[in-house]
Amino acid sequence: MKKIVKLLSTVIFVFILAGCKNIEKLSYTKFNEYFSNKDGYTIIDQTDKYDIDVRKFIEAGDGDVQYFYIEFDNETSADKYLKTEYKNYKIKDYKKYSYIKDTKNGYMKLYKINNVIVYAKTSDKKYTAILNKTLKKLGY
Repeated sequence: MKKIVKLLSTVIFVFILAGCKNIEKLSYTKFNEYFSNKDGYTIIDQTDKYDIDVRKFIEAGDGDVQYFYIEFDNETSADKYLKTEYKNYKIKDYKKYSYIKDTKNGYMKLYKINNVIVYAKTSDKKYTAILNKTLKKLGY
């Protein structure tokens, strides 16, 4: 009986560890390289349109799904931006680092790691799988 309990405890522990994904902060370079190498994507640097707290604001899209990379000077500025997004979009908390907004027709997924926010949105739910697949390739 003790062997079975020990075996089950070990199996459960392994499943728990396997389910815990440590998400790394995406770099501007990796984001830019990924979308530069994809056909049909337009990359727009919108950094100069934002206040001094924003180091980089890059948008990449193909017309169906838009991806955003925002790097702030510090984590406090990123949290401030996120609080604004909560109010504007009524985002529901999904996981420790991710936030999801699922509306009647659209879908948005946002990740915040330290001072970087990466999010993607589509106004047509049929592109949700593409959005999630791309975020996964980026490390989310």
